[in-house]
Amino acid sequence: MIDRIHAFRAALQDAAAERRIAARHAEGLFSPSVREVYDLNYLRAEQPAPASELIAEADRLMEDYFHRRVVVERADEVVAAGFRVQRWTVTPHLVMAHVRPPDRRVDTRSVREVPFTDLVAARREVTLAEPWGNDEIAALLDDAKRLIMRAVPTRFYAASVGGEIAAYCEVRARDGVAQIEDVNTLGRFRGRGLGRAVVQHALGEARRSNDIVYLEALADDWPRDLYVRLGFDVVGERHFNTLFPSPLTRLRLRTPRLELRLGTRAELRALAQVALSGIHDPAEMPFELPWTDTVTEQSVVDYHEQAVRDFDPEDWQLNLLAFHRGRVIGTQGIGAESFAERRTVATGSWLGRRWQGRGLGTEMRAAVLQLAFAGLGADVARSGAIDGNPQSLGVSRKLGYEVVGSHTVSPRGVAVEHTDVELRREGFRSPVPVEIIALEPLLPSFGAA
Repeated sequence: MIDRIHAFRAALQDAAAERRIAARHAEGLFSPSVREVYDLNYLRAEQPAPASELIAEADRLMEDYFHRRVVVERADEVVAAGFRVQRWTVTPHLVMAHVRPPDRRVDTRSVREVPFTDLVAARREVTLAEPWGNDEIAALLDDAKRLIMRAVPTRFYAASVGGEIAAYCEVRARDGVAQIEDVNTLGRFRGRGLGRAVVQHALGEARRSNDIVYLEALADDWPRDLYVRLGFDVVGERHFNTLFPSPLTRLRLRTPRLELRLGTRAELRALAQVALSGIHDPAEMPFELPWTDTVTEQSVVDYHEQAVRDFDPEDWQLNLLAFHRGRVIGTQGIGAESFAERRTVATGSWLGRRWQGRGLGTEMRAAVLQLAFAGLGADVARSGAIDGNPQSLGVSRKLGYEVVGSHTVSPRGVAVEHTDVELRREGFRSPVPVEIIALEPLLPSFGAA
């Protein structure tokens, strides 16, 4: 039985993947069209292997993703321990097959088969109820479901209350094997036995044309007990090993020409190449810290990744990559110390030379100022520039900053003047519309809750 379940699952995974990449211990199964959906972008290890080697393969094959995931199809506690040591989250999935009658039967007259389109609104409500949920993620999950539907025949069942879908699940089936999956009850309808009703009905339908029916349950979650009462027993175990990204990766700032967000490792490498291709005349140094004199690809990657690791409400630095038509062109940073008390931020940025002089610097600074003032509730934004960097001061003037002082710096051992500028919330009007996405759940991380 477990071998047939395994073969069914592997065939489904292969068919759903838009891209497959072989490695020594695992195979990468990726769907870049829904890259934020972890369940369709991961490494599959058919047999246990050292966690350190699986992690190395994940780092290599998934550098264009924020997350890392390795699914070990045959659970192994030694491998799991290796992932945990590296601070990965190990989530055991129990494979449960239907082997006996349920302890009791319930009325399923409220359950009927429905087209997927009828479930979209209910699925959205379930997603938005999650801490990480938003409309974009809901749409991505729907797109991911359509990839599954193209890979294997899938039927959907829903229980309705007062004409409204209240609970649902799906059945995927091929070659005599059926999987019941995606069992959900909307929060406002829980406690009425609707989850049991939809699973019982789906089970009866699946049994009509399949001799094996199974589902998967989290080892430490309550539905496992329900499934046991419905006649399912554990016949196998899989481990989902995941290195979750920082929640900050969900933040997006969008202007008419730009998107600002954190970058994956691959995008940070691309950013480094923009820097190496030139930001300024090598004979001049427009930055207080002369980092461009010694910049390398690895130094750029390390700087950005370290800032994410060190992010703390009392002392944070957010280094957003600027994308123009999908291509990274520079970076816009914003940071603060003790923001909850001081309500003051500082900004810094740079653009590759080929994108300078187009007003993009103003647009990206306006985006983070909108984040600071309208999103975080800042009172003051500070910036500045040294002699020899008139472009930065030009952006500041356009956005309403005022000169508040100066001091001396020596980026290459020669003293030069640094002009200090400041902008107060009441003096800022963004010259471009700015859309801020997924900020509200992150406010405590900035000390702005």
